[in-house]
Amino acid sequence: MRHRQWGSVSLALALAAFAGLAAPAHGQDDVVRRIERALRVSDQGEMFRAGPDTTLALTERTQLDVGGYTSFTALWLDDSSNNNRRLLQPEVGLYARANIDDVHYLFARAKFQYRTYSEGDSFDDRGDRWTVPYVDRYWYEFDLRRAFEVYKKDTITQNFNIRVGRQYVDWGASLALSEALYAARPTVEFTRNIKLSGLAAYTPGYTVGWDASQVNFDSETQRGFFGGMLSVTLPSAAEIYAYHLYTEDYNDEDRARGVPLSGVRFKYNSHYVGLGTRGIVGSNWEYLGEMVLQMGVSQTDPLRGIQQQEEVFAFAGRGQATYVFRDQNETRAQAEVLFASGDKDRIVASDTVGGNLAGTTDRAFNSMGFANTGLAFAPSLSNLVSVRAGFSTYPLKSVNGFEEFQVGVDGLIFNKFTSRGGIDEATTNDTFLGGEIDTYINYRVTSDLAFTVRYGVFFPGQAIVEKDTRHFILLGVTLSF
Repeated sequence: MRHRQWGSVSLALALAAFAGLAAPAHGQDDVVRRIERALRVSDQGEMFRAGPDTTLALTERTQLDVGGYTSFTALWLDDSSNNNRRLLQPEVGLYARANIDDVHYLFARAKFQYRTYSEGDSFDDRGDRWTVPYVDRYWYEFDLRRAFEVYKKDTITQNFNIRVGRQYVDWGASLALSEALYAARPTVEFTRNIKLSGLAAYTPGYTVGWDASQVNFDSETQRGFFGGMLSVTLPSAAEIYAYHLYTEDYNDEDRARGVPLSGVRFKYNSHYVGLGTRGIVGSNWEYLGEMVLQMGVSQTDPLRGIQQQEEVFAFAGRGQATYVFRDQNETRAQAEVLFASGDKDRIVASDTVGGNLAGTTDRAFNSMGFANTGLAFAPSLSNLVSVRAGFSTYPLKSVNGFEEFQVGVDGLIFNKFTSRGGIDEATTNDTFLGGEIDTYINYRVTSDLAFTVRYGVFFPGQAIVEKDTRHFILLGVTLSF
């Protein structure tokens, strides 16, 4: 990320600079977030379901799984300023998972990851370094129904389950929240088909926030999350859910990043109300859909008048359909539509500095969620409409040694939701942002060795100021032990 120069320029030039310089910083940190999510090792795991003998000692009834992995990732990308960046990332991970009587579950994982960049191209201005924390997942889970079955030799219709610790939270369809958090996640099952899930969570250090104009937005994000989700499973196996999620901003930082501004108010508190569904139609179709309404308060742009607190009223949605061919090659075709509202007077979709104009409602959707917005372009989910069509298959299922060789391709089209509004890089008042083609190969050579290749190319549209084609290449290898 490049430092912004202030100097003795006029307010108009400063505003133009924010459109071209502030926004790419956020987009580049989103790249790092996508890498971390793509590389994360699942902490769900298969749990053994054998009935325990409670007459045995605790150590004899505990099933312990210990292992690890080593990986190496190489990444090359063109950013929105036509600067080619390179990241090399070796990593070693160790994990331990314990299952006591199928009632108590514990998981912990440590990873030792080093990032080295091409000269001057660090994504976060901290240069080559070890990433922290080293212990990034640890949680405990308890299941009441299994406790009755094991210790009482009985069963109950209702159930209570809770997981507490540092864990990854995907809330609904991930539009409102998808992040590693310190969290308590209780779930109450009233019947086998109706359950209520809760969340009380806080961001760990080095969580990347959405407001890139705030000092230390990528290391000192301090947000609390509190929510509940009611879900009903229908006789057809379709699930319908509704939720309310509230996020509170606890960060008191008042300095802007890259410019000599202090006393800036960055407080941004939101309520997210969502309604979604997922399920299967027939033997071939899978679907997912979610709508989210965002309400709350944000602070106006300090460069265009005295800051005020204004209401946020925004929304986002996601619809996805998958056709499973049920053939030998496990072929799948998928289509997805994403949209998030924008604000016509914002220069930058997600920042306070260069953000909402005083005296107007903030209509830009912002959250700590995640959505697939491509590899090479990867805009944040704000003031955006994207359409994606994809196809994947295992073409060599009948060839010995290549049964787990998968290839896939995605095509994406991007538009602004509001043509006059900003995104996270410099744009004109046109609507069409461009198109992208992403391809990938996943090859599991053995049960312990896997390779992955990702390539994306973005072709800017009329609304993008920087017209050069952008490329994204990722190569990775993982060995588990």
